[in-house]
Amino acid sequence: MARALLLAVLGVLWSAPTLAQETKVTLAVLGFTADAKQMLVQLEDDNIGMNLRLYDVATGQPAKKSALIPFQRGESQKVIKDTRKKFKIVDPGIEDTIYPLDPNDAEKTLSFFGLMATRERFVLAVTDRQKLGKIADVAVKHDEGADVWAKVALKALYWTTDRKWLVAVVTQKLKAEGLLTEVDEPHAMAFRVADIRWVEPEPPAPAADGDAKKD
Repeated sequence: MARALLLAVLGVLWSAPTLAQETKVTLAVLGFTADAKQMLVQLEDDNIGMNLRLYDVATGQPAKKSALIPFQRGESQKVIKDTRKKFKIVDPGIEDTIYPLDPNDAEKTLSFFGLMATRERFVLAVTDRQKLGKIADVAVKHDEGADVWAKVALKALYWTTDRKWLVAVVTQKLKAEGLLTEVDEPHAMAFRVADIRWVEPEPPAPAADGDAKKD
């Protein structure tokens, strides 16, 4: 009887679904140095908690020899203030998906958004309400073993105050083989309106013979 009960319990345990492990990392840009070469980033990781770190703007990667600066939520204001002073983060930056083309005309703007061009490629795109343009491509994460592609979304855009640099924070969410990862990635780039790759409209289809005769 005891042996039968043990086998029954083991059967339930073996047949129970495996709980997915989850890793989530969120990111926010807290400001830039005066020369816009570096930025202060806040990271919140489910595994290691909340941290600050200095990043190089040009690469969108942690600055050389920079280390994580851990802090607790209750002390965030003081730690952020002290860290900004330490690294000379004097430009608070701007978080906005709208870019003004004319300061005297609120209607003349660019709107930024993200879209999946293919399952392998995410595009940071822009529109002036008349046409579409492309700013940059972002490679989509892929689990080769499970042949699963991540779901990608544009989370936020951060600008230096002079609008010469932008940092696109893109969230990649991938679930494969019992592991769920949801990670924010910074993609930094210099920005000029003249560098936008506008999508040319397709030429109109040629008129059919019958339509041409009617004209």
